Amino acid sequence: MTTFTEHPPVPKVLQEALKDYPELIAELQEGLKTVGRAPGMSKAQLTDQLEATIAVLEARLGVFAMRAAEERTRANATGDEEAMADAKANDLLMFDCRSSVPDTLGELAAFFA
Repeated sequence: MTTFTEHPPVPKVLQEALKDYPELIAELQEGLKTVGRAPGMSKAQLTDQLEATIAVLEARLGVFAMRAAEERTRANATGDEEAMADAKANDLLMFDCRSSVPDTLGELAAFFA
């Protein structure tokens, strides 16, 4: 097992999108502690870690999207217009974040270069 000396940061595009949700940024950062780089890693190992990083982000963001969809379902069941609007906005934000993973590739590739 490799001991990583550095872990990738949460990509800027996700930090910006989730700026009002520091707890979600912290959850992403926690997940990124499972991947990283270390001195002497081969190009193939770094590529594997880049792919693992993408998988971590996609998985965590998928959980966020699932939670937001569940929240939206609960809000819709209440009939409370404000709660429904908030839940819809959150659901859309999480969907957008999940869809923006390809936008993080340049930043992540630079980290693993």
